[in-house]
This record gives sequence, structure tokens and C-alpha cells, in this order.
Amino acid sequence: MEIRRLNVDDAEKVTNMVQEFRSVITKEKKVFDFLANKKNYIIACLDNKKVVGFVLGYELQRYDDQNNMIYIHEVNVLPKYRRQGVGKKMIKELKKISKDKYLSKMFLITKKSNLPAINLYKATKGKSDNDEDIVFWYEGS
Repeated sequence: MEIRRLNVDDAEKVTNMVQEFRSVITKEKKVFDFLANKKNYIIACLDNKKVVGFVLGYELQRYDDQNNMIYIHEVNVLPKYRRQGVGKKMIKELKKISKDKYLSKMFLITKKSNLPAINLYKATKGKSDNDEDIVFWYEGS
């Protein structure tokens, strides 16, 4: 298995990944544009050139004196590949990229009830300051 950041040459793999993980069809042009943006990240685990796990993140620009940071929007691994260290390896790769780019931090949001995710984030040295945070979201128009 190979862990690496996907790029525009991997547009077909990502198109197939979206169908596999989300059961929806996406346009390859949209995927290409996403991958062409250097502030978008898909770190994938590939098994025989098929995406079997991924971490999806976005580099967020800061307005203050701090370096940019990465928001991890999604971590997902196909059931057959879970509990094999795939998630840890993908997060480790994104942490390496973050360090190499001098980014200030990576962060994510998860539910208290998602114990497998919490265990993964703790195992990869993620920290949680408190359990008082509440997430609000707004639907787009």
C-alpha cells in the first residue's frame, strides 16, 4: 500500500473514490480543479492504484501573524482496511507536509460519540483543549 498526496494526475482515482465512498457521481473537471488548488489536500492510501482511504484537508490563510493552518474536513477508510494503521499513516503524512510548509497547526472537528475517530486522533498525538466546543453550521443557498 502507498500513502501519498494526490495531484491532478490522479483525477480519475478521485472521481472513482467519490463514487466508492459517497455513492455519487462527480465531474472529473471539478475534481481536476480541486486537485489543481495547492491549498487543497487529499492524502490517500492506495492499494493496487485504488483509493482505499483518504484524508481531505484545506489550508486556511491567516490574517494575523501566525502561519497558515490545515483544517481536516474528513478522514475515511474502507471497512476492509480499517484497524490496519491506514488512518495513522495518512495523518502522519499530512503532518509531515504541514511541518515542511511551516504551517502553524492542523485541526478538525468530530463527534464525542465517534470513538474510533477519537482514538485515531489521540493515537496520532492530536490534542483536545476542552469538551465545551459546539459546532454550528449554516446551509448554503
